[in-house]
Amino acid sequence: MHIVFPDGAACLQSREDLLPLEKIGTVQFHETQPQTKAELIRRLRDADLVILDYSVVDAEVLRQCPNLKFICFLGIGYANYIDVAAATERGVTVTYTPGYGAVGVAEYTLGLVLSLTRHIVFAHESMKRGAWEPARFQGMELQGKCLGIVGLGPIGVEMSRLAAGIGMNTLGWTRNAVPERATHGLTLVSLDELFVASDIVSIHLSHTAQTERLISRTLLEKMKPGAFFINTARAKLVDNQALAELLQQGRIAGAALDVHEEEPAPPNYLFVSLPNVLLTPHIGFNSKDAARKMLRIAYATLEAFVRGEKLHVVNPV
Repeated sequence: MHIVFPDGAACLQSREDLLPLEKIGTVQFHETQPQTKAELIRRLRDADLVILDYSVVDAEVLRQCPNLKFICFLGIGYANYIDVAAATERGVTVTYTPGYGAVGVAEYTLGLVLSLTRHIVFAHESMKRGAWEPARFQGMELQGKCLGIVGLGPIGVEMSRLAAGIGMNTLGWTRNAVPERATHGLTLVSLDELFVASDIVSIHLSHTAQTERLISRTLLEKMKPGAFFINTARAKLVDNQALAELLQQGRIAGAALDVHEEEPAPPNYLFVSLPNVLLTPHIGFNSKDAARKMLRIAYATLEAFVRGEKLHVVNPV
């Protein structure tokens, strides 16, 4: 078996991390992203098993790789990078690494909530400029406040646990609203109800054709003027033009955004000039612990495939 990492893997900590795969077959690790589709095809042409970071494997790439039998996507958003239908047609098994970042992203989101509602970063920047403005940074306590969680996958569930631990009330919305999703005291509600009632809205949905721009201007306009908006999921879930306008008008108190429509963000990024917005460069998932979990899950899916078993397979049955 020939195993290929065609575009690096940030979750690898050292060369020793490849040793478990060398027991299965030969391993070829490319440290850099391919610059063209042709280069990606050259790297994949002889591969049997692939561990993919963020390159796009479409139908054309699959056609050019006759030996390919298995792809594991390092992350959750596999549908944005792999043509699963074309892979299935060619008999290529596709897996992913669910749950690797649930704790890390939820903890990071809580950090953004605290930073935003207590003005921690803005106060820090003020002092670095030589100012002393304690009266300017009156914050909001979280105990007893309402957190609205949009999306109740592993990250949303972990977020509800953390929120309950500091005494917040939690509302949740999910496309699969079964009673079992209402954990840690969370109440399932409609999206309209969630946006109306929440003091903080936090987004934890996957980006698909069905969820793109789900967070519309109409929903955002339902938020309380003193409420805060957090997005650590995907930027394309949100009408960002409407969000920027409502923040600029003071109709939403503030926002923290870790995900952006263009990454890296362009120089004229619409949120940069807004004083009530906290921006970070898509790092919510980025912890050493999450990286180890991601790699462990990826290897487990590959080892299961080699044994003739299925683990985290996304191909239709």
